[in-house]
Amino acid sequence: MKANHRQALAAVIVTLLGSGTARAQGTGLGTPCVRGQFALRGYLMVCSDAGTFRYALPEDIPPAPKDGYVERPAWYPRLSEVFRTSDPPRCPTAGRITFTSPPIRVQDLLTTVPQGMMTGDHVTPIDHGYIGVKPLAKRRADRTEADFVPVSAPADAEVIEISLLGSPTSIRVVLAHGCETYSVFMVINRLSGALGYLQNELLAKQSLAPFVKVLAGEEFAEQRDNPVDFSVHDGASWLRGFVAPFSYAEGEAWKPYTVDPWQSFAPDLEEAYQATMQRLASPRWGRIDQDLPDTASGNWFLAGTLGYSGRTVDAFRSATTTLNGGPVDGKNSYSWSHLAFARHWVQPSQWVLSIGWWKDDRGDPVQWLIDLASNQPDPSQLAPASGVVVYRLRNFMISPAPPADGGPLAIGYEVIPATTVGIAAVQVNADATLTIELMPGVEDPSSFRGFSDAKRTYRR
Repeated sequence: MKANHRQALAAVIVTLLGSGTARAQGTGLGTPCVRGQFALRGYLMVCSDAGTFRYALPEDIPPAPKDGYVERPAWYPRLSEVFRTSDPPRCPTAGRITFTSPPIRVQDLLTTVPQGMMTGDHVTPIDHGYIGVKPLAKRRADRTEADFVPVSAPADAEVIEISLLGSPTSIRVVLAHGCETYSVFMVINRLSGALGYLQNELLAKQSLAPFVKVLAGEEFAEQRDNPVDFSVHDGASWLRGFVAPFSYAEGEAWKPYTVDPWQSFAPDLEEAYQATMQRLASPRWGRIDQDLPDTASGNWFLAGTLGYSGRTVDAFRSATTTLNGGPVDGKNSYSWSHLAFARHWVQPSQWVLSIGWWKDDRGDPVQWLIDLASNQPDPSQLAPASGVVVYRLRNFMISPAPPADGGPLAIGYEVIPATTVGIAAVQVNADATLTIELMPGVEDPSSFRGFSDAKRTYRR
């Protein structure tokens, strides 16, 4: 999702939360509450000493359990508070949903990009994959109306959200399947079939909460000019690889509930879809939660900011009116404050430094390959006892090379280091922070002589 998509999505979520079901009422900033109560209203809120809701701050969150967050903490919003339903399908006796119909017909599939990619202002690993469609193998100028392919519901569902992501041909659709299981489709080109009658209303209003039913296999949209962004979220699941889930309550609260969609697919569909995955390593769908305590591995946020939001802690502390998602005042991107040391999404033996502030403190996100020396710990091994480690950073290429016509990358492509773009001095601190100093344009790690005033501190 590009920056304008992310910002449009944040605005839409705030709008839908503000006009949603009765369950959403009475949990706004400054409304009455009871001591110890938390609520999600765009961002996480907590009951103040005055008995009214204010925005939650780091000091409001209880200390993490000794073994980390192996299940949802009581203060973290349930998935049903993130995705609000009206009358979803009944949960089967088995207690789980099976996707019996392909979202994209098997004959229309191209290659699929796994979740966990980092690109542009997607600094932390992306929580959805990209299902390629056959029309993308054609040059855009050669595509016609006949090239649109149907997008269908993978299981019976209630459509709880339809919204624009910055343009009329980039649409988000959220389906509630029951059992607190949701599928999310983004960058959809146009509504059709069961939802076609809502296209004009969507263009006029930007976002809808229609609460209409669709059946498994029923077409609701058409796709031609983009891959389909696809993710599945399960309220009974919890990703254990996020050291500080509070950071995601401040922007994308569904993240810890993200699951591998293949576990929901009927076996024959799972096999057909897995065959299109660019990533050959297990898990084929990729991984987004790569935090390892007491190491550099995983996601980080600039000290003084509040998690995923990109806003300062002080902005939340002093807020007397509702803070909307999306753009951050004075910054080019919400992710200006994000940093990740994460494995490459297709070739996980390779490590990537992804950062929202490379040279410009307003935000200039980049992704560089870490060129590990033979005697250096990789980020999953870089611990406080390692001291300062200076990594050489490189641009990287893909082999086989991307098609000249802009078609999909090959399944199992290789990642090839290219030119040196700079170095990064990194230290994991005993207080669970990380210190980093970036030196763009410097090629020799021995040029680093110790941290200067240019160093930065990040927290989980």
